Amino acid sequence: MTTQINLRITEDFFEQAREYAKINGFLSVQEFFREAAREKVYDKAEIRTEYLEKLNSREATTFLSSKETKEFEKELEKRAKLK
Repeated sequence: MTTQINLRITEDFFEQAREYAKINGFLSVQEFFREAAREKVYDKAEIRTEYLEKLNSREATTFLSSKETKEFEKELEKRAKLK
């Protein structure tokens, strides 16, 4: 389950965030802000050993949904063609 939020920021800050996201390989500004929030929330969190083992296993391939994975792959292909 996910929750949608609205975030008001200045146009200048949004443009800077969008440029940062683009330069650093984020697919969108939203993805950049999610990652920034994760870093703040989980920066000092300890991950249980069994979770780390699962994350490092061969079965753990992605945190993205199937739809997000396909969109990500399409974006990577598009970026590869531009270079």
